Amino acid sequence: MQAPVLHAFAAGLASALFALAATIGTPGAIIFAYLTQLPLFAVGLGHSAGMLAISGAVAAALLIVLESGLFAVIFLVINVLPAYWLSRLALLSRPLPEGGVGWYPPGLLVTWLTGMAVAGLVTAYVAFSGAEGGLPGTVERFLRAGLALMVGGSESQIERAVGAVAPLFPSIVLVSWMVMVVVNGALAQGALVRFGYNRRPTPRVSDIELPRWALAPVAAALALSILGGGVASHFGSNLSLVLCLPFFFVGLAVVHAYARRRPLRWVILVGTYAAVMVFGWPAMALVVLGFVEQWAGIRRRLGEPPSAEKE
Repeated sequence: MQAPVLHAFAAGLASALFALAATIGTPGAIIFAYLTQLPLFAVGLGHSAGMLAISGAVAAALLIVLESGLFAVIFLVINVLPAYWLSRLALLSRPLPEGGVGWYPPGLLVTWLTGMAVAGLVTAYVAFSGAEGGLPGTVERFLRAGLALMVGGSESQIERAVGAVAPLFPSIVLVSWMVMVVVNGALAQGALVRFGYNRRPTPRVSDIELPRWALAPVAAALALSILGGGVASHFGSNLSLVLCLPFFFVGLAVVHAYARRRPLRWVILVGTYAAVMVFGWPAMALVVLGFVEQWAGIRRRLGEPPSAEKE
């Protein structure tokens, strides 16, 4: 059996075991569950999307045996399909007129990932449209039952917690998923580069650039959240949060572009990432910075225009 196929089988087994860690429920096991896509991206970016498809099939077969068919289907939808499509796109390239190779832009990869999340959000609202209260009502019942089982507390405390979390719970889940997709893809690419198995150069964060029309869906979602009522307003609010994540990455791109020519580059970057992870609120500042960049082109003013990735 050829090495790429062996790697694909091994990655499929590892990914399935990581996914099963989520069923254990302990904090240590959950960490492995977060890395479910890492072996898939390693095969997809190191070999091809076709090899990743083999990994997905192996993992799904194992999950059907060890867990259930439904678990395997969910695994394929939230892990394999996104990793397959993003890996396929990431390895697209074309010769440039001035020489070298132009690779698929990182900003469009972020755009595709956002589109997947939006599709998932729309599917959830449609799927639960027949339930009492639609998706908002379903989320509230789910959270109420989960908090009563795991945390306990008085009914008033549970209701306050549900009231605080439920309105944006669908988008929180999707944004967390999007972040983990990016993290797993970045970790896989970093490992491949470290051992010399990468097929494309690592995209620069400072080159992340969204399509010019990217602000329009955000404005429409915000308008729906404000002017709509009931489920429509709930949908608009959650859609707005999902659509804001790409601008967080654009904001990071501006920070990377600014830091590139500064003597304390790593201090700026480490400080920025640490502030986001520790305090949280700087993430919203980066989103706003991303909005401003999309409108005003801060990187051009810094003399650092995003360039096509070449090798």
